[in-house]
Amino acid sequence: MARKLMHAVQYDCYGGGAASLKHAEVPIPTPKKGELLLKLEAASLNAFDWKIQKGVARPFLPSKFPYVPVTDVAGEIVEVGQGVKNFKAGDKVVAVLSHSNGGGLAEYAVAKASLTVTRPPEVSAAEGAGLPVAGLTAHQALTQVAGVKLDGTGKQMNILITAASGGVGQYAVQLAKLGNTHVTATCGARNIEFVKSLGADEVLDYKTPDGAALKSPSGRKYDAVVHCALAGIPWSTFEPNLSGTGKVIDLSPNSSSFTTFALKKLTFSKKQLLPMWANLKRENLDYLVNLVKAGKLKTMIDSKHPLSEAEDAWAKARRELARAPVCTPCRRLHILPQKVIEIGVDMIDKLMHAVQYSSYGGGPSGLEHVEVPIPTPNKDDVLLKVEAASLNPFDWKVQKGMLRPLLPRKFPHIPANDVAGEVVKVGMAVKNFKPGDKVVAMINPATGGGLAEFAVTKESLTVARPPEVSAAHGAGLPVAGLTAHQALTQSAGIKLNGSGMGKQANILVTAASGGVGHYAVQLAKLGNTHVTATCGARNIKTVKSLGADEVLDYKTPDGAALKSPSGRKYDAVIHCASGIPWSTFEPNLCENGKVIDITPGPSSLISYALKTLTFAKKKMVPLVLIPKGENLNYLVKLVREGKLKTVIDSKYSLSKAEAAWAKSINGHATGKIIVEP
Repeated sequence: MARKLMHAVQYDCYGGGAASLKHAEVPIPTPKKGELLLKLEAASLNAFDWKIQKGVARPFLPSKFPYVPVTDVAGEIVEVGQGVKNFKAGDKVVAVLSHSNGGGLAEYAVAKASLTVTRPPEVSAAEGAGLPVAGLTAHQALTQVAGVKLDGTGKQMNILITAASGGVGQYAVQLAKLGNTHVTATCGARNIEFVKSLGADEVLDYKTPDGAALKSPSGRKYDAVVHCALAGIPWSTFEPNLSGTGKVIDLSPNSSSFTTFALKKLTFSKKQLLPMWANLKRENLDYLVNLVKAGKLKTMIDSKHPLSEAEDAWAKARRELARAPVCTPCRRLHILPQKVIEIGVDMIDKLMHAVQYSSYGGGPSGLEHVEVPIPTPNKDDVLLKVEAASLNPFDWKVQKGMLRPLLPRKFPHIPANDVAGEVVKVGMAVKNFKPGDKVVAMINPATGGGLAEFAVTKESLTVARPPEVSAAHGAGLPVAGLTAHQALTQSAGIKLNGSGMGKQANILVTAASGGVGHYAVQLAKLGNTHVTATCGARNIKTVKSLGADEVLDYKTPDGAALKSPSGRKYDAVIHCASGIPWSTFEPNLCENGKVIDITPGPSSLISYALKTLTFAKKKMVPLVLIPKGENLNYLVKLVREGKLKTVIDSKYSLSKAEAAWAKSINGHATGKIIVEP
């Protein structure tokens, strides 16, 4: 690829913390022999990253300044160097970069093929990026140093894991439980339930007397301690809790650790303290990725930050408040959440970030950012951690008061109905979903709730989202996709499998580059129709790429008159625009043609009534969406099969929901506007 510039975050000297990070445009690196150029999708921070900046490894690391930090990444291969045989452009991978060269806080990075593994669709970029240093450190400590067999064939051992809610610790707990061990763990009080959910048999609050003394509640002695805490715990605290040949594996050794190590060696002590350095191996990383794929290992993500705000992630990592890897997505336009997401714990009664409004009107300035309780699912509800929400014109029209007094049902109101995410809790009567399932859902418009970190949806309007369908592409589907589907299949009578009888139908889709329109074009082409479409001049190429046979610029005379360039009359019009009178449609319709108005106003309703009363063959048909779970499931499967795609206009973080709201009101989005909480 041509050596263009990329966005990167770097520092020029030791020290300075987050404040010394600089955003720069630098050349995209060139892969050498045995290397791969990756387009990064996610990077994960480790304590070692900011320790290098602090100077703990000077003068060895970094090898030179300026330095782009971070080594744990996931992304897509865009170029391969000489001699690389096992990878090709387009492959999704997880990789660990060289500490001396770094490179993870950037849009592109070079990785050695020898430390890169394939990432299957079941493993997201963020989940994969968390694995390399933290996962491999936990794996090495348990298997090579402690001697735990992760297939469960070894004798049962008693393991203590300190700082078990942290990056290495959370992997160590899960891996240890695969190996027929009894796990005691330490963490802060707020993370006890979380660590239990990972499989720990006993969990100690490290601030209590027993926690500080590392005493097992069941009185067990430890065969091995995987010591992940950064705070110094003296050997005198460990020793009385160890079995006769117990060992402490120190993952962040300091001078005191080395002194104790030497003394124990010199005195031939059976109880030992072992400083450990991670020895990263590709086959072990591949093993961990496959455990994630199989659902036997999870990456618990504390928070996500855009590359443009990498300083926040850096500061959070240095404060040591994160209990799991801090993931930094590397697509500048793909802005992801910055709130702490607590997966795997009971989240009821906790607070979440949401965007709401408290009265009609106000537009973007009427939106308020608030911390509100995470909702509780009723018996047939599903509680989702929202990964993406999609805006529709309906959302701001409700705010404007166009459906008062029916909607919203009450104030304050959290808008947005179209979401995709992960199930974290289900109601008592829910049968088809369980925590951890990825889904697409439509929220009841009366209650709303999509512009938030968590939302409640009905099981009946929630469908499984396969790995091939991203959260953003799934979130675009519910209202817009179902509206297009209903208009074509129920109102226009189009069979989307192309089996319709008789002549090929001629369909006109107005505003074909919009949310409903771009789905309508694609679905109509599945039904063996001839599609004429209208849009603005800048979107003609996009609409043609969706399959439209003829595309009109709505600002030209023929476009304004809706005249087919081939002189065809329309059997049906999927009318996604506004402000076009019946007199413009009528001469372009065939004898039994109908205009299906997806946003009917007073004029449409009057035309509908007149045509019905006069038994006219040409009809105006107002459409009211009746969402059905089976239809949403059908659309998701089409996306999975590559027969339907969501065109994404833009993505915004929840913290910038006002900008997304304003863009939707502006009315010139190409495809869908996505908000990612």
